[in-house]
Amino acid sequence: MKDKVTIITAGGSGTGRAGSLIFAEEGAKVVVGDIKPEAGQETVSMVKKAGGEATFVYMDAGKVEDMRRLIDSAVKTYGKINVLWNNAGIPGPGKLEDTEEADFDKALAVNLKGGFFATKFAVPHMKKAGGGSIIFTSSIAGLRASSSSPSYSMAKGGLIPLTMSLAAYLGDQKIRTNCICPGMIDSPMARVFVDRTGLMVKDTVEKAIEDFSKKSPLMRNATPTDIANVALFLASDESAYINGVIIPVDGGTITKY
Repeated sequence: MKDKVTIITAGGSGTGRAGSLIFAEEGAKVVVGDIKPEAGQETVSMVKKAGGEATFVYMDAGKVEDMRRLIDSAVKTYGKINVLWNNAGIPGPGKLEDTEEADFDKALAVNLKGGFFATKFAVPHMKKAGGGSIIFTSSIAGLRASSSSPSYSMAKGGLIPLTMSLAAYLGDQKIRTNCICPGMIDSPMARVFVDRTGLMVKDTVEKAIEDFSKKSPLMRNATPTDIANVALFLASDESAYINGVIIPVDGGTITKY
């Protein structure tokens, strides 16, 4: 990843922060995009403290102009774009009866639209760079039914055909597009998701997350680093012939349902 300019959305926490640190450790110049300036700047500080190179750009993944500015800022700072990891996402508003139009629109904007337009704005720069790697973070909820949050499942599911469409469209430009589908990740977002969707089978969110780990054949939830390592592989030249794939990273959970 040496000197590859990498944009990671939602880089201020969870998988995005883990990815920022790992990519920088491998030599990438990382552009950390996040809606929370303090969290994003903290990630940048962590990268620099470890000897890496990173910069922060404020962005709301639900706003198209923010995604345009993110891409423009990366090019202005580093002169090119090699990797775009569309990692930003938010939990859905919950069950069908609990979903209001504004919450529905926000879920689709952040989880689906933002990545689409970030990619649109990044692709011309990737072509100039001679190719690149685009990565989307979907979910196993995008691969199968989600009774607890259908709007989330719908939005994340939309990234699957988008990935395959872009892989077919951009492949001859040496731009690869792939998608990661995590299961339950031990992260701040997981706690919001569990609380909002009513998945608590016990009396606390923490207990619910612990119980969810038992659904995985590996008997644990993912760590942010588990997901970031897959993204690193997909971004690197070691995956040079992998294009258009959808990779569940869930410890085998999806095989049981």
